[in-house]
Amino acid sequence: MMPSTVLPAGVSRWRVVVFAAVAAVLVDLIAFIDEPVGPVLAAMGLLTLVYMAAGAVDTVREHPAFPLASAVYTTLLFAGGYVSGALSNLLWAVLAVLSAFGVVVEAYNYRHGTSYLRLDFE
Repeated sequence: MMPSTVLPAGVSRWRVVVFAAVAAVLVDLIAFIDEPVGPVLAAMGLLTLVYMAAGAVDTVREHPAFPLASAVYTTLLFAGGYVSGALSNLLWAVLAVLSAFGVVVEAYNYRHGTSYLRLDFE
């Protein structure tokens, strides 16, 4: 009998499980909706899957630029929601602007090695 495949060291098994669940939900949504998926929504889904897959790797999450990448991801996600018109445009616009402020803060933090305005629950 072959031994079971184990995730490589440095890969979070729980984050892989969440990634797989989100991927399954996205595939089901695409398969069961009657309308074609717009390019912006498809890009948002793909961006989310790439971000979650990268975030499952410990060395990626521990990199000093990861908070900046997270802020950029969030801004792109909210901006995509605004462009797609999926929900209230005002909500998406406000969230995109706040996230863009977060990108500026995280860029400053990355450049200067600080953690200003960062919520840390550890």
